[in-house]
Amino acid sequence: MSLKIIVSTCIGIVVGGIAGWLINSATVGKYNVINATCSVINAAVDNKLLAQDQVRSLGQASQKHLLNTAAGDAFQLDEQQIQAASTHSNCSQFMVGMSSH
Repeated sequence: MSLKIIVSTCIGIVVGGIAGWLINSATVGKYNVINATCSVINAAVDNKLLAQDQVRSLGQASQKHLLNTAAGDAFQLDEQQIQAASTHSNCSQFMVGMSSH
């Protein structure tokens, strides 16, 4: 193999790794954080460890601790999404709480 092919392959691997990491951080990582958190919140409400009307307050309290983190950023909603959030969805109400300013 020539040196040019080896260098090109190494550069491709590095660029591909960086692109993959960026895509994962922007999409899959965010989805995983939301999915895991919503599952825990639903389990807590189902097992009566947390009342449904407390979920939004939990989001507000969590937002203070997760401000400017990747986990906190995953839950940010814009004003239109906040207005459209279901009052019957634990996950939506947690996200509304996390998005409060």
